[in-house]
Amino acid sequence: MYDGAHLSAEQLTNGVFAEITSTGVAKVTATKDTALRVEEKTTLWGMPALVLDVVSVGLDEVYFVENDWNIRDDVEWDEAKNTLPKDRHVRMKRLLPGEQVIMSVDDALYAALSVGNTVKPAAGGSVAA
Repeated sequence: MYDGAHLSAEQLTNGVFAEITSTGVAKVTATKDTALRVEEKTTLWGMPALVLDVVSVGLDEVYFVENDWNIRDDVEWDEAKNTLPKDRHVRMKRLLPGEQVIMSVDDALYAALSVGNTVKPAAGGSVAA
């Protein structure tokens, strides 16, 4: 089930981990207790990406941002780079054990992780070992 009832407190890119704060939805600011396993290293729209299996969900309320995008035939689009401006309704989902997500990551994180590693949502909305 997606939560679309909260407004963004900052610009949010698809595929980041966020939390609900007093000012709205923002990228997580500290490591959270949701555990994910790197199932595959791949690319998403030409960017390094991780396929992550949700292993467990703790008490921290962390959400995965999956905003809709406007598809137009006359321009190229890239859902991995789609951003939602501040003060807009956020389409996000609290992950459940057994689900799988894919997220783009920077080159350094991609190189540092291996298939089978366990990661958690971390400050800035990405993941860390």
